[in-house]
Amino acid sequence: MSSVRLYSIILFGQLVFAATPLFLKIALRDFDPLTLGITRFVISIIILNIFLFIQGRKIIPDKKHWLWIAGLGFLAIPCNQGLLFYGLQFTTPGHAALMYGMTPVLVYLFAIPLLKEKFRISKMLGIILAFAGVVIVLSDRQITIEPEFVKGDLIIFVGVIAWALYTVFGKSLVAKLGSILAITYTMTYGTILFIPIGAYNTLTFDFGHVDFLPWMALLYTAVITSGIAYPLWFWALKYLEASKLSVFIFLQPLLATILSYIFLSEQLTRNFVAGGIIVLGGVFIAERNNRIKLIPDHSRP
Repeated sequence: MSSVRLYSIILFGQLVFAATPLFLKIALRDFDPLTLGITRFVISIIILNIFLFIQGRKIIPDKKHWLWIAGLGFLAIPCNQGLLFYGLQFTTPGHAALMYGMTPVLVYLFAIPLLKEKFRISKMLGIILAFAGVVIVLSDRQITIEPEFVKGDLIIFVGVIAWALYTVFGKSLVAKLGSILAITYTMTYGTILFIPIGAYNTLTFDFGHVDFLPWMALLYTAVITSGIAYPLWFWALKYLEASKLSVFIFLQPLLATILSYIFLSEQLTRNFVAGGIIVLGGVFIAERNNRIKLIPDHSRP
């Protein structure tokens, strides 16, 4: 695996993730959050399971892995996505983006004791520098210190912790099952656990009144984001330490802003330019001298 190919695939995944909020914004014109979430993930797991069937994948995890899979599914969807939907009722999208900007910091802190990653000052400095750049980039997006937002921020932060743990614990599962199997099993279990939360909204929702564009936006999040970008995220865990991979999350606010400039005619501010340079510098510091090493894996991606 060449570094150019690996980083190109990771960058593509981050571009998909960065565009996802734009498509979610379009989808939420006609869908309520819970119905959107359930519909999105049901479509995703159907596609992933069809892909496994076409490939002829018949690997059945050991009994000891099923609880592990269920736990990861719970972290990824009910905790991460469910708390995001709930928390956004009490805070702003800008605050939510800032909370998710802390993911690499949390992944690194968890990876040191759980994955035995070595603590490196240069990596921590790079992560902190990149996070500071994200704060600057997002300073134009409703980032304020208001008591009324604290509840929502805390709820979303718990969801961010769940995503960080999902990334850390998911690394070993990928080594056992491969990325496609790991993401399919965890998303299937997570969706099953999430359905009771939004079942009433979904069953009483009038899908006939949804326009074409919201449907296309929903399909983007289901097929491209959940069906392609999520498996690519797990696939990359075979080659990079969890903390090094998570650093690329810092690129999402930059890519999202650029996409908003291209498609929504939003202005690029000085804060974006300054923060973007700082983010790129932080990512470079955290990633330099990185050695790509494939984790032993006897299954296909």
